[in-house]
Amino acid sequence: MMNTFEATLQLIMQDDPDAIVLPGDLFHSRDLRPKVLEAAEKGLNVVPDDVPVLVSRGNHDENLTPREVTWLNYLHRRGHIVLLEADLESESEAARFEQYDAEDPGDDSGFYDIETPDGTVRVFGLQWRGARTDTALEQIATGIQRTAEEYGQAEYTVLLGHFGIEDEVPALGGNVTHAELREVRQEVDYLALGHIHKCYDASGWIFNPGSPEAHSTAEARDDWEHGYYNVELSQADDEYEGPGQLAHDVVHNSSRRRPFFTIELDVTPFDSAGELETAFGEHIEEQQASLREMLGREEFLLGSDHREPLLDLRFVGTLQFDRGSFRVDELAEQAGTACNALYVQTNTSRVTTAEIQELLADLDDDEVFINGRLQTAALEKRVFETIATESEYSEQSESVATLLGDAHRMAQDGENTDDIVDVVSSSRRDLFPEAADGVVLDVEEDPFGNAEEEAETGGADRDAAVVEGDSE
Repeated sequence: MMNTFEATLQLIMQDDPDAIVLPGDLFHSRDLRPKVLEAAEKGLNVVPDDVPVLVSRGNHDENLTPREVTWLNYLHRRGHIVLLEADLESESEAARFEQYDAEDPGDDSGFYDIETPDGTVRVFGLQWRGARTDTALEQIATGIQRTAEEYGQAEYTVLLGHFGIEDEVPALGGNVTHAELREVRQEVDYLALGHIHKCYDASGWIFNPGSPEAHSTAEARDDWEHGYYNVELSQADDEYEGPGQLAHDVVHNSSRRRPFFTIELDVTPFDSAGELETAFGEHIEEQQASLREMLGREEFLLGSDHREPLLDLRFVGTLQFDRGSFRVDELAEQAGTACNALYVQTNTSRVTTAEIQELLADLDDDEVFINGRLQTAALEKRVFETIATESEYSEQSESVATLLGDAHRMAQDGENTDDIVDVVSSSRRDLFPEAADGVVLDVEEDPFGNAEEEAETGGADRDAAVVEGDSE
């Protein structure tokens, strides 16, 4: 992520932009290690001083605990970015926006004016508001209008926001509806969104580029585009529907990112570990042609060279032999070597055993059914005990079964996810200290190669757009 951030900024600079905008989540974690902050500053140094990097605050950019200064405030003070935030704390119906002052930047600013040959491009920022976004948008629309009255009308207006749009990402809760954006549309030509890692646009004025780098296997699938937008402005004609006098031409650029490759094997047909291992080797060989084809795609190339893939190794089905003979780590090592993988992620969550299948098929005994009614607590206890016994944690099966039950009850009671994770992680360390030690992904310092010489190898853990004037 550190290297792709810097490389993407180098790629963007090839377009000679007037400004770069980052609508939230510059960082992926709110509690930064010094190395991450150092990498952010190093990456931002790629951008010359006369090209402003305009940033709004996302949910991941907030501190874990309230502090006077956030890391974005720090970068703003250092001159690496211009942090744009709206003053929403007053009782007024309108948000207040303070103009950026290079001589006295303070901790943040409200808006930034980019002067182009075609007129003023004014950029506002709305920080992450979560469930209060709809109310904030009402204040934003009025605030932008009053800013125009005080500072003069801009020829083009951009708003940076960090939220999802309901019709575009229906599976995510807390989205904003198009109806709630009507007043904002009266004042804004371009809504630059972050938050959702998948690329989408809507209504000709809402643009979410998606994170240039995939954060997980799920995000790496082909129907999720990742990258950044290049936005060029020109004088609007009579058909332009926005409030300003300039119209935009928006082009999405796919980022050059790490390839994720999935290999899945159904374990059901094999009666022994030996049979499975032989078939697995053959299956890996059969996948090589598909892997080579994917690695040759432009977005996955390092210059003209293939990048090492991240391998997602999935096993499914019913295991016909003892779970202890199912040597997943050895299979992962074999696949990693054959595919020259940077890292192999294994997933056995969809693998069950014949014993568990028999248990689930035998639910009509007196323990599980009383007077014809299913006793879920008794069923859960038996299932957890069987899963623990037939898993890699069988040496502590009773304790593991108890932990599974406790975690399940915490989830049912709606307890905080982080608390559940802490309970499971702590118990795992206590029960299996040798397995918990050294769970670290250690890759070379610059897995992308020489980023300075290979600017085309961009990709980043950020949502980015470029505003470029007609003269460039």
